[in-house]
Amino acid sequence: MLSILEYLCTNTQNMPVSKYHIITKVPGIKQQRPDRVSRIMDALEKNGFITSTKTPNATFYQITEKGVKAYFSWIKDFLDFARFTSEGD
Repeated sequence: MLSILEYLCTNTQNMPVSKYHIITKVPGIKQQRPDRVSRIMDALEKNGFITSTKTPNATFYQITEKGVKAYFSWIKDFLDFARFTSEGD
């Protein structure tokens, strides 16, 4: 969930992207089943971190201002910490 929010904030902040785009572009997500990614996207939207736009062919997601603020206030620090500690292994 945090990696998806990070990707939306740092790579696609001004353009909506599909779930397929997220699955193929976000590091560490490729091994997740599409139904799990759908649940993650639903949770992010329910909490106001992203919005979705449904079209006849796909649903597109975009980060909200609340999502950007969350990323810069605590998610970035947590991900940096987690990555730093895993590099020591």
